[in-house]
Amino acid sequence: MSVSRRSFLKAGLAGLTVSALPGFAAAAKPLVGVQLYSVRGLAEKDLAGTFKALKEMGYVGVEFAGYYGKSAKELRKMLDDCGLKACGTHIGLDQMKADKLNATIEFAQEIGNFSMAVSWLNAGKADEWKAFADVLNAAAEKAKGFGMSVGYHNHQHEFRDKIDGKCKFEIFFTQLSTDVSMQMDVGHVVSAGEDPIFWLNRFPKHQTVTCHAKETYPGPGILGQTKEGSKGVDWDTFFPAVEKKGLKWYIVESEADPNTLDRVRGCIDFLKAKGRC
Repeated sequence: MSVSRRSFLKAGLAGLTVSALPGFAAAAKPLVGVQLYSVRGLAEKDLAGTFKALKEMGYVGVEFAGYYGKSAKELRKMLDDCGLKACGTHIGLDQMKADKLNATIEFAQEIGNFSMAVSWLNAGKADEWKAFADVLNAAAEKAKGFGMSVGYHNHQHEFRDKIDGKCKFEIFFTQLSTDVSMQMDVGHVVSAGEDPIFWLNRFPKHQTVTCHAKETYPGPGILGQTKEGSKGVDWDTFFPAVEKKGLKWYIVESEADPNTLDRVRGCIDFLKAKGRC
């Protein structure tokens, strides 16, 4: 869906509905995409060829983490040419601030993307996390009028680090409005020694529109495979729990080797075996 700047600004909060966007179309089960950070070495050299290979494996969409110097129009054509959807993008908090938000949403809509997630935040004081929450809350309020989702993607430090006895994830999500989606990276949650089901249920009003399907980290980078002696994700428990949270996309992320397709191929094979693809 491409939206001109004029029509974008006219849309306002009475704009596009959620169901009008590709990622929110009704589906019998969540779709499967891949975070391009997983294969960034290949994508930097040949983005179109990487798209084609991912589509041939069975992936339906890609989540961006940078745009490889391409315009929104160029990216949309490349996606359309190989039959892929844009199922999300990872961006910095600055792109969510009021002075840049219109351009951020417009770019996302032009490539057909419905989901924007801040990929990393960290601070040592509770009031700093409150300030982060204020930015995301305002962005989510505006974005939902355009049928778009704003979310936050966790790493391990939000669970390991404590401020006055509370972990940073607890502090942050207590301050976030329920318009902000919880893009859980399940591998990082488990790697931090936490139970992902507990945290999904701790904030029941926050949807998980997209989640990162990642095995415990570090490791081989393939779902269902862990370092010898370490416990991985309990996928059979996680799948039904996260799907109850409004999940639209599983987004595979592998951090083992950005210069090969082998890891993301192993991940989608796992999801196929588990009936998720």
